[in-house]
Amino acid sequence: MKKTLLASALLISAALHSQTTYFQQEVHYKIDVSLNDINHTISAIEEFTYTNNSSVTLNEMWIHIWPNAYKNNETEFAKQQVRTGSTKFQFASEKNRGFIDSLNFSVDGQAVTYSYHPEHIDICKIVLPKPLAPGQTITVATPFKVKIPSSAFSRLGHNDQQYQLCQWYPKPAVFDKNGWNPIPYLSQGEFYSEFGSYEVKITLPENYVVASSGELQSNVEEEAQIAANILETEELQKSGFLKSDTFPPSSSKLKTVVYKLDNAHDFAWFADKRYHITKSSVKLPKTGREVETYAYFTNRDASKWKDAVTYVNDAVFYYSEWLGEYPYSVCKAVDGALTAGAGMEYPTITIISAEGDSKALDNVTTHEVGHNWFYGILASNERENPWMDEGMNSFYESRYMEQKYPNHTFMGNLSKGPIAKVLHLKVFRPEDLRNSTYTFFARRNRDQALNLTSDDYTMINYGAMVYQKTASVMAYLEA
Repeated sequence: MKKTLLASALLISAALHSQTTYFQQEVHYKIDVSLNDINHTISAIEEFTYTNNSSVTLNEMWIHIWPNAYKNNETEFAKQQVRTGSTKFQFASEKNRGFIDSLNFSVDGQAVTYSYHPEHIDICKIVLPKPLAPGQTITVATPFKVKIPSSAFSRLGHNDQQYQLCQWYPKPAVFDKNGWNPIPYLSQGEFYSEFGSYEVKITLPENYVVASSGELQSNVEEEAQIAANILETEELQKSGFLKSDTFPPSSSKLKTVVYKLDNAHDFAWFADKRYHITKSSVKLPKTGREVETYAYFTNRDASKWKDAVTYVNDAVFYYSEWLGEYPYSVCKAVDGALTAGAGMEYPTITIISAEGDSKALDNVTTHEVGHNWFYGILASNERENPWMDEGMNSFYESRYMEQKYPNHTFMGNLSKGPIAKVLHLKVFRPEDLRNSTYTFFARRNRDQALNLTSDDYTMINYGAMVYQKTASVMAYLEA
C-alpha cells in the first residue's frame, strides 16, 4: 500500500512539474504587403511582438527567411531536390528562381544587424540589443522584398499571374525546451512554428480574387466583389463554364484587403484574377456553431470543383465530431499550382493541385482540411516527427472516406483493374492501399521505421511509411 501511495505521489508530482515547466512562446504579426504582378515580386513591412514565456533569458533570435531556399543550388532545398530525383530546380534559370532581400531589422526601434546561419542562407540570426528576460516582450520590425519563384518547384510560387504566397515572410524559429529550432526550408518535410495572431494587409490590382488565411475585415467593395463572383459562379454552374482560362489584363486601380487570424502558427494567401467562388457553411456537431466555407477554382477543373465546398463542409464536420471542434470561423479550399504533393495545408485554408475525379478531390480536400487538427491545432514538429502529422491524419482521412463512401473503391476505374488483379482483390479499398503499400516495401527490406525525420526517408517511403504505414498501425490499434 505504501509503495502504491509513493508511486501515485511521484506521478502526481511529475505531472505538476511538467505543467509548471511547459512553455510556449507567443508571436503576433502585422504585415503590410503589396504584389507587383509584372515582375512577380512582393514588397512588405513586417512587425511582430515576441513574448518570452520560457524561464531562459534570450540574447539572440533565429529567424526563418525561407524564400532564400529558392536562391541557388547550394540551399538545403536545392540539394534535397537532387537527392529525391528532381533536376528541375538544379537547371532552372535565374528568372524562375526566387529570394528574399531588403531586410533591415530593428528591435524596439533600435537597429540591429543580422547574419546568416553558417550552413543555410534561408535562416538568419539577430543579436538582441539587450537580453530578453522571462516574461518580457519585444517588437521586431523589418521591411522585405520577395522575388516569387516559379510554382514548378515547391510551395511558394507563381504560375504566370496565379500566386501562391506560402512560407513568404520572416518568421522566428521555435524556441522550446530543446532551445532554438532553426530549420531550412525543405519540400519533403514540413514545419514547426510558434502560435500567435496575424493582421495582414494585402495590396494588389483590383480585379484579383484573394483567397487567404483568416477572416476578411470589413470592406464594402471587396465584400460586394465576392458576392457578385459567387452569384456569377452559381449561374455558370447551370449554363456551363468557359473552356478558356486566359488571364484578363490587370486593373490599373489597386485595392487593399485586410485579413486577421488568431491562435494560429502560419499564414498563407493566394491570388488569381480568374477564380470562381462557391460559398457554404457547416454547423459543428457539438455546439452548432456555424463555420463559413469557400472553394476557389478556375475554368480548367470547374466540373470537378462544382461540389468542392461540400467536401470542405463534410471534412470540418467529421473531424470536429471525432477530434474536437474546429476552432476557427472559416475554412477554404483553393485550386492552384503546387508541386510539393497533391495539396498543402495552412490554417483555415488549403491549396489543392492534383486530383483525378470528384471523389479523389474529396479525398485530397479532406486530408488537407484535416491538417487543421494534425499540424494546426496540435502543432507537432513536422520535421522531426512527420508521422504525427501526415500519418495520423491519413488514418482519419481513410475513416472519413469509409464513412462517407461505404462502398468506396480506390482510384476509380483502377479499383477493379490491374492493381486489384495484381493483389488478387475483387476491389481495391482504402485499407488495401494502406496495407499493400507498406507490405510491398517491407517484403523487399526497403521499408523504414516511423521515428525518423522527414529528410531521412527516401522519396517513395515518405509516402509509403509516413502516410500509409502509420495509418495501418493506427488501424491495428483501433482493431
